[in-house]
Amino acid sequence: METRFCNQEAEQMILGSIILNHRFLEKVADIILPKHFYFIEHREIWMKLIETSQESEVNQVTLGDYFKNNELIKAAGGINYLSILLLKASAIISLRDLSKKLIELWQKRELEILLTKSLDSLVDKKFDFISSNLENEIAGLTFQEPKKKTQHISEILDDIAAEEALGVSEKFVPTGFKGLDKILNGGLHSQQLMIIGARPSVGKTTIGQNIMINASKLGKKCLFISLEVDKRNVVLKFLADLSSVQTWKISKRILNQDEIKSLNRANGELRKMGIYTNDSSYLKIGQITRIIKSQIEKEPVDLVVVDYVQIIRGEDTKWKNEASLIKENTTMLKALAKQYDVAMIALAQINRNAVVGATQEPTINDFKGSGGIEEDADVAIILHRDRNEDRKDGNFATSGKLIVAKNRHGRTGEIGVTFDGGFGRFIEIGGI
Repeated sequence: METRFCNQEAEQMILGSIILNHRFLEKVADIILPKHFYFIEHREIWMKLIETSQESEVNQVTLGDYFKNNELIKAAGGINYLSILLLKASAIISLRDLSKKLIELWQKRELEILLTKSLDSLVDKKFDFISSNLENEIAGLTFQEPKKKTQHISEILDDIAAEEALGVSEKFVPTGFKGLDKILNGGLHSQQLMIIGARPSVGKTTIGQNIMINASKLGKKCLFISLEVDKRNVVLKFLADLSSVQTWKISKRILNQDEIKSLNRANGELRKMGIYTNDSSYLKIGQITRIIKSQIEKEPVDLVVVDYVQIIRGEDTKWKNEASLIKENTTMLKALAKQYDVAMIALAQINRNAVVGATQEPTINDFKGSGGIEEDADVAIILHRDRNEDRKDGNFATSGKLIVAKNRHGRTGEIGVTFDGGFGRFIEIGGI
């Protein structure tokens, strides 16, 4: 049956990577079955890899005769096809993640067959029978990843060396604030959760958007899930930042000729950036999961920013207090970062009355519902700006700092920033 649910290149990348370095077989042999490959020649090669690994080391030498003599493989190109597979190996990033995508394509192919059969049964079978049978069949397609095995430290070192041999390096997303990136050893690393907190009106949304723009300028793709600000205002801030034209002027269209030129340039620049925005309100964590999954399937991203964690709705609020609901949300966001191999930023609110004095700095304990935030965050950053006591409106000072209060994989510290509200951006003014 013809289907769109297959990926020849992904199958070639998996096979080629294993042939090039036999240690990669251990990474995926516990989850891949021959049936997961769509192309029959790839099923044959996979079974040969498993068979060979039980007797000797898998490599292009031990497999040479097989590619020359097997009739099915000869039809695919024989020894030349072995060269094609080895060339594909250099593009691999995460073999296990790629294998999971392969399994998902197999699930979709099987589901396509089940749905076709169910449609054929509509004429002579009762709905309850069809529904129950379909539900059981779908349950049988569910994939549960086996628990990771215990490894000796030497095996882990061998795995790292194997990944380096293929040119696989750890992914990270620079924040664009040089002092902050220095503290974070290059920026926010993939599969990590960074939480950035601030009191209301200090600028947590703005700093999140600034990091997205900075990362996008370096070619990183970003997804912004805004539960509070509508997408028009999100884009307005992006344009102000890129054009250095004040937001109120853009909104009211009060522009001189130079500002129009600058705005047109920023518009063109923004269109080329890999930024995606979803401004659905009142989202539950399950809905956020589906948004991220859908985006990854359509166009993979490097960074996901969620604004903000305390207003994510709970899946089941009965008998749960606010702190436990926030803990569930941060735990899930951390899990999503690992599952989809992205850097995750969750913006968070610090209790409005946590700090009494004008210049007293908040701490990680002042995060609203701080228990889960302290526990799950790989990096916790506090955006702090002093109050202007001499101003009756109680606004915050333009100068402030980003305080790295927790860094699971490095050091803590702070950098100075200044807030340019007209252009919707923070600018670094000092480091450590």
